Amino acid sequence: MGGIVSLSISLEKIKATALLIGLVCALSLGILAMTAMAGTETGEFCPTCPDWTNLEGWLAQRDAYERSQMNQQNEEQSTGQAAMPAPAVPEKAPESYARPELITMLEGLDEKGIILDVRSEEDYLAGHISGARNIYWKDLQKNGDLDPSRLEKALGETGIDESQRIIIYGSSRDEGGPFLFWALSYLGHENISLLDGGIEAAQEGGAFLSTNAPAVDSTNYSARIRPGMLVEPSSLDSMLTQPNVRIFDARHFSEYGQTRLGNGSINSMPLSLDKIYEESSRIKPPSTLKSLFERRTDPEDAIIVYGTPQAYSLFYSLRLMGINASLIQGDWWKETEWAVSNIS
Repeated sequence: MGGIVSLSISLEKIKATALLIGLVCALSLGILAMTAMAGTETGEFCPTCPDWTNLEGWLAQRDAYERSQMNQQNEEQSTGQAAMPAPAVPEKAPESYARPELITMLEGLDEKGIILDVRSEEDYLAGHISGARNIYWKDLQKNGDLDPSRLEKALGETGIDESQRIIIYGSSRDEGGPFLFWALSYLGHENISLLDGGIEAAQEGGAFLSTNAPAVDSTNYSARIRPGMLVEPSSLDSMLTQPNVRIFDARHFSEYGQTRLGNGSINSMPLSLDKIYEESSRIKPPSTLKSLFERRTDPEDAIIVYGTPQAYSLFYSLRLMGINASLIQGDWWKETEWAVSNIS
């Protein structure tokens, strides 16, 4: 009897123990389930709440989630950079001549206008810029000076009128291009330009050279002379007695040292072309010319240039920098009271 009671008590203990173990297991499974569901109440994946019931699946989801977040972050950065570009560094303004319309570079020959070759007819027919017309600059002179009637006639025969833009070029071997620039300015032609470097620059730049002269219809060219651009013997005294006159000698310094224009309080200054042009016959940069002329002139000065033919190029460079000037042609000034000779 005692053995039976003892056995019954043992069985009860076993049942109680099993029940307790079951309750513990159930409670553990509930905790695991709650952990797996943490952060998913809104339906979003929780990267810090591992699903212990499907750990491999949760790890795969976490990897996909992290890649998605990284891609989204990169897109936001790209959008932000596009919306807020880095501040631009201000560029230095390019140098410019005061009158840039008076100079033409090779690439500017495509603009509308008459291209005028001022070399000899022989040189012109041997090869000229395509479409260019020809007026030989020396044919426009009489005793070495401009004859306005000859230029007026030549312009008409070449089919040029007063309103057209003229782009002039010559050879670096002479002053033909600058001479015609001054001559057209004297005739009152407004819209003119000079090809920098002349025919040599065109050849170096690979411009097509033609041997065919274009057909043209003649015009009746009418000049509007600007007397202030030419100093005549009759006007020299009045100009040199002005209080603000400046005189520039365009010849080589050796010539200036022998004979120059100036007497008493009036003296000329040498300004040879090597200070204005490069060895390639290209005109020097704007900054160089600006410094050169600002040291020698004031805005209110009346400028006279002499020493032709070099003076034509000096006249052009002054005009390019926005400075007006009058020009003396020839050597007649040497016979005036204003000439100073150092030759005994």
